[in-house]
Amino acid sequence: MEVPDRLSRVARRRQRAQARKRARARRAALAAGVAGFLVIAGMLGAAFSKPSPAKAVAADGAAQPAAPTTAVSTSLSTSSSTSAPAQGAAAAAPPAALAAGVSSADAPGRVTPEPTARDTASTSAAAAAGPGSTVDPPAQPTSSPSGKPFGGTSVAGVLYQPDSGVSSHFCSASVVHSAAGNLVITAAHCVYSDGPKSDIAFAPGFHDGQLPYGSWPVTKVVVSQNWQNSDDPDEDVAFLQVAPSASGASLESVTGADQIAFDQGFGMPVTVPAYPQGSDTPITCAAPAKKFSATQTEWDCRGYPDGTSGAPFLTNVDSSGEKGTVTGVIGGYQQGGDTPDVSYSAYFGSAVQALYQSATS
Repeated sequence: MEVPDRLSRVARRRQRAQARKRARARRAALAAGVAGFLVIAGMLGAAFSKPSPAKAVAADGAAQPAAPTTAVSTSLSTSSSTSAPAQGAAAAAPPAALAAGVSSADAPGRVTPEPTARDTASTSAAAAAGPGSTVDPPAQPTSSPSGKPFGGTSVAGVLYQPDSGVSSHFCSASVVHSAAGNLVITAAHCVYSDGPKSDIAFAPGFHDGQLPYGSWPVTKVVVSQNWQNSDDPDEDVAFLQVAPSASGASLESVTGADQIAFDQGFGMPVTVPAYPQGSDTPITCAAPAKKFSATQTEWDCRGYPDGTSGAPFLTNVDSSGEKGTVTGVIGGYQQGGDTPDVSYSAYFGSAVQALYQSATS
């Protein structure tokens, strides 16, 4: 009866072997399940712990502002002396900003033969950018009017160097009333930089290469002491005295004159006759004179490039469209503006009034 017993042991060994195989299979399945669970858990953990993009915030939790805007200033002062074409200073800063001296070659581009401010002001302002700005750069107008060519007026004209010829005119200017009848107004940066410029003349009514009212040599340049000292953009105004004609006639007796007024406020429409550099044809445009600051007026009219510095802001223009009342001249902040689309003027308040009285006394 040993055979049955042997078969029984064989069967038992087979059963034990099969049990071990099933146990190994269960362990392998369990291990695979645990590994899969760990993979899934890791993926879920990574997803929930993924950081959000960093954002700079200020102390109050608000998003950090962009880089600060720039503010740069220039200023000059009163002087009387033989005149000459002014090469304006580099981009001036907003009225209340710190003063910084600049060379006349960087002027708002209303001077020939050197680079002008309207060419260089943007670069200069960018280089000077930094915190503490007091005036934001103005938005460029998108629907402002444009300067249009016209026949010119007897009282508006150009400043130029006789040795270079009238076609080399570098700034605009106009006749203002005075007892002596010999006074012209323009921007200080046109005629004074480290001293008054010499050997310049005024050609009223210049048009198409013609000088219908002759050429008038400048004999004296009058700018404020603040302009002389520091190119103060709030006093970027100059009065020029011119010599009488060969027959002894005064300039005003030949051309007539604009009136001048002070403390007229802001918001009134003004007309600005001016001469772009390199052009024999004057342009004109009418637009409101807006408040840019307490000491600066902004005027938005496109197409006023280099050469238009010193052009008068005229109110109360007569029916002929030729004469009015001067309440500003292109100049001041950024020496008149660093683009042809936005122009500025120092506000005509008590400082400019005192300068006028000095020039006429």
